[in-house]
Amino acid sequence: MNSESPITRVIKMLDSRRKEVIMLFLFAIASASLDIAVPLISQHLIDTLISFLRGKAEQPFGLLFLSAAAIILATIVARVLRSMYDYRLFTMVTTLEDRIRTEIFEKYLTLHALFHNSSSSGQIIGRIERGASAVYAILNDIIGHNFLPPLIMFGIVFVTIAVKNIWIALVVFAPLVIYIFAARPLSEKIYQIERNANDRFEFVSKHAYDVAGNVLTVKKFSQELAETNFQRNLLKEAREVQYGAERLWMVLENIQTGISVAGRLGVILIAGFQVINGQTTIGELVLYLSLQQMAYSPMAQLSVIFPRLRRNTAKVERMFGILDEENKVFDRDDARVLPLHSKEVEFKDVWFEYRRKSWALKNISVKVPAGSVVALVGRSGSGKTTFINLLMRSFDPQKGKIFIDGHDLRDVTRESILNQTAVVPQEVDLFSRTILENIAYGNRGAKEEEDVMDAAKSALAHNFIVRTEYGYDTLVGERGIRLSGGERQRIGIARAVYRDPRILILDEATSHLDTESERLISAATESLMKNRTTFIIAHRLSTILKADTILVFENGRIEAMGPHRELLGSSPTYRKLYELQFKEART
Repeated sequence: MNSESPITRVIKMLDSRRKEVIMLFLFAIASASLDIAVPLISQHLIDTLISFLRGKAEQPFGLLFLSAAAIILATIVARVLRSMYDYRLFTMVTTLEDRIRTEIFEKYLTLHALFHNSSSSGQIIGRIERGASAVYAILNDIIGHNFLPPLIMFGIVFVTIAVKNIWIALVVFAPLVIYIFAARPLSEKIYQIERNANDRFEFVSKHAYDVAGNVLTVKKFSQELAETNFQRNLLKEAREVQYGAERLWMVLENIQTGISVAGRLGVILIAGFQVINGQTTIGELVLYLSLQQMAYSPMAQLSVIFPRLRRNTAKVERMFGILDEENKVFDRDDARVLPLHSKEVEFKDVWFEYRRKSWALKNISVKVPAGSVVALVGRSGSGKTTFINLLMRSFDPQKGKIFIDGHDLRDVTRESILNQTAVVPQEVDLFSRTILENIAYGNRGAKEEEDVMDAAKSALAHNFIVRTEYGYDTLVGERGIRLSGGERQRIGIARAVYRDPRILILDEATSHLDTESERLISAATESLMKNRTTFIIAHRLSTILKADTILVFENGRIEAMGPHRELLGSSPTYRKLYELQFKEART
């Protein structure tokens, strides 16, 4: 876990852009100097005009025109510099925002399966979006016109006034110290409130994503109004928390206004007395008032930037939490590419737990020859899915080892394992893309339509695909909503065929399909399994009677293994499952 503050980590992102930051700094100094040149020119012009009116100087027409030209030139050049500053700042900050957004999105995708199982995707995506936007806001506040340029202006104004009149400088800048001490505790309270508000808004996003992903279920149960009201109440609760921070922000703004007015009155009184006593000219009085206004502009910005930084810091902190999440499955520095599978898959004394002292798998030892078909049966929660996840190295066992052709999975790259593996899950996951893109998903290189069509034909999917609106270019909708369950399943099989894996994993899905779809999918599956090491998570025993080996799972252990007829006599669990399903079939 990174111990640095979120603000420090955001600022460190500028390390890769040092030249641009230095250039922006120079732009800001030049622009601020030109801005201050205007009241200095005005002061000289006013004092000269007053001397002329008193009869102590000649008509200053030359100075008048020269001053006007200088003020116009300084204003134009300062404006041009600020425009260049704004453009370069925007391009730099948006580039950094995009970089951190993609970096954290990549980290989210590469995190271990246990993280994804225990978190809400809607909540995490919302956290990334708000955090990346907060990075932009923080950098734009610090380097933009809310902090760095005003701070530079503040420094130049202080030096200018201090050189001319140290007492006026003290009157102008002493209130700033008071403001900082007053703002600090309030800013801390705002930060804590904003953290709470962020948690509330993340829950709002989580609920919205959940409802959007199950919108058809909402409609089936006529829950549109109920879900809308619940979302409205969640937003209301989150806003009530956020409004507490806004009220403290209002207090800060009023403190800033009071200090600004006090400083201005101090300048008027002290400079006024000095004018009366002949210690200061009227031009200098006007100069001090102008510079005081320029000096308090940064203070006005501070009343805005501090609470906003606190608010955005809370969002960034949540986002960095994803980046700091420990990845429990990673490739070793010396990890090798797994050679093409041709011998056997072995689990050797494997133990795995999701939570401490709660073993999901216990002492699993089994060898599977290449090209054989292995069925996994057992009650829900008996360890079948965990076994498959370990084979795919979604996570590593706490004890024991898993080998493919004698290679420990920890010693080879995870990508090389998955490149030889294809999965047809019980519910096929489809993207809101074309049928062609979904079948070819996960395969590098150009997508050859002819090869995709061959895979679809092998999966008995080609006929229904060509009948869709745009054939292979038809969009399937979110999660494949425009396709039936059987069609989605055949797309999943076609994807596996196109991948041409050495190891095939099937999570049987025929139990909830109509008879025709089940027949087509069974035929496509049998073709897919040929000459591949196949693992089937079986829910219906009729589909795995021809398996070479059946593993019977019970409470995280392999109770028995062998062919169907042998297990009927040796495994109570298998015999009970078989009798229950046989009884249901007869009924």
